[in-house]
Amino acid sequence: MEPALIFLLFFGIMAAAFWFGLRAHKRLVAEFATWAAGQGLTVREGPWWSTPLEAAGTRAGRRVEVSTFTTGSGKSRTTWLAVVVKGVPGRLELSLVRQGFGTKISEWFGTKEIEVGDSAFDARWFVRSNRAEFVAAALLPEIRTRIDEVANLGGRSLKIEVKDGRAKYVEQGGISTKSMQRAERVFPLLEELVALAEVEAAG
Repeated sequence: MEPALIFLLFFGIMAAAFWFGLRAHKRLVAEFATWAAGQGLTVREGPWWSTPLEAAGTRAGRRVEVSTFTTGSGKSRTTWLAVVVKGVPGRLELSLVRQGFGTKISEWFGTKEIEVGDSAFDARWFVRSNRAEFVAAALLPEIRTRIDEVANLGGRSLKIEVKDGRAKYVEQGGISTKSMQRAERVFPLLEELVALAEVEAAG
């Protein structure tokens, strides 16, 4: 086959892949903008080739943000989705991750977890806080149920935390139809956790 023909064939394949990718990107941009508007959020527009990575607004009087960020580089580069609800800055620090090999290593190195007295919940979640007694009492059954419901939505490597009056949910992956659906379900849980932080700060 002639070199020129090989080049044209290669160029055609690359152009087709770019075109289909651009169409998919535009559909995702439109879907994200529609979803954000439905949540009362405003999308921060990026370059035409970049998916809008941020949306922010106010829900129930609290500042809310949805964004993506990356860690690592090259083949180890990982994209994460973050959902944040901001409240009044306070003292409470809280972290919840699912039990696994990583949490076992943390325990071997002396990290102390909090047990809330619900054996099934304690078996599923590794809970840490600087206010252990408060958290053990404040994570009522309805809040524990909501945490489990969020986890059952399928987010990978998810983490829930509270710090400086901010409640944050993080999962591995970027903006997608399913991650937007999960983010919508996460808002009420984060709002409850921010309220807990404010109760602790007032105590």
